[in-house]
Amino acid sequence: MAMDTKLKLRDWAGVSDLILDLIYQKLPSLSDCLCFGAVCKPWFFFVSNNNYDALRQRTGSSSVEELPLLMIFKDRASASTANTSLYSVTRGKIVMDLEIPLGWTHRCCGSSHGWLAFQGDFSFALYNPFTREKIDLPRLELTATKVILSKNPSANPNDYEVMAMSRNWGESRLAILKPSSSYWKFVRILTGCPKCDVIYYDERYYVVDYGGKVFSIDNTTLKYTEIAPDYGYGGFIEFYLVQTTTNELLRVHILRPQYKPSRVKILKLVASPMTPESRIEQLDSLGDEALFLCQHSSMSVLASQFSGCKSNSRSEYCSVDIVHLQDDSFNSHCSFDKLIHDTHATMPPASWIIPTLKL
Repeated sequence: MAMDTKLKLRDWAGVSDLILDLIYQKLPSLSDCLCFGAVCKPWFFFVSNNNYDALRQRTGSSSVEELPLLMIFKDRASASTANTSLYSVTRGKIVMDLEIPLGWTHRCCGSSHGWLAFQGDFSFALYNPFTREKIDLPRLELTATKVILSKNPSANPNDYEVMAMSRNWGESRLAILKPSSSYWKFVRILTGCPKCDVIYYDERYYVVDYGGKVFSIDNTTLKYTEIAPDYGYGGFIEFYLVQTTTNELLRVHILRPQYKPSRVKILKLVASPMTPESRIEQLDSLGDEALFLCQHSSMSVLASQFSGCKSNSRSEYCSVDIVHLQDDSFNSHCSFDKLIHDTHATMPPASWIIPTLKL
């Protein structure tokens, strides 16, 4: 009985760095490190200041690859904060809860390199929920529906760009914020359809609209060129642009009759960025690639590097369905009608995010 009482009264926040380091070196993934750091503030500071040498040695590289997690935006904790949960597809469960220190006046509009983008009526900010870093950006006079970063601001604080896109009908502009700039530059693409997705690929921006047209934007002059024509199908289709781990550019088509996925088509775009002569090749298989798609963030990983991750598959946040492309079979993980999310409608139901730590 005395020993049980002693365990209950143990000051876990006061565990020595030596003991913490012995535990930390046994952690197999970055998401485990994040869960470790979420136990209490002293453990969080230990993880933040550790430099991740143990993880680097185990992965054999200078950067740590990690499987995307689904960040589920739940209700507000208060007028200034929001509660979120991180869901692991491979584990089939929520692995961590996080608090976002932004209020009702801010709307989440992007996830890129582990950072979230938030737009307010008079403000615009980037926030990393894992390192708790916040970067205030100039006000943007555009209702952003997707925001991407050219590089990770944690690793490249003076050499990253921000691209904001609107999916709204009648809004033909995109906005780019250059490093150290105090104002946004606008690119106007005149097309009959709103923009559907944008990606930073090989030092250029590529945009696809709801008709399937793909445009290449020169990163210096900000002039654009149409490099792929309309898809030519009359039904409702969502298009995504995704870069594979082998540096190929994919245009993913998802046909949604009555908003339910029924067919997926994957095309490889062999881009000729300055001319409309790009070549499009249909793919029957993704090989070892696994795609993670949503309106705010899309990415591809090598499935063989992660236990439980299925190759030649696509994951969407709508209901966390895993689609196996060879036979079009579906495996459902969870559905958002069973989850509580933001009742103020300033957050998306969920978004893919890659766990990051400041190296």
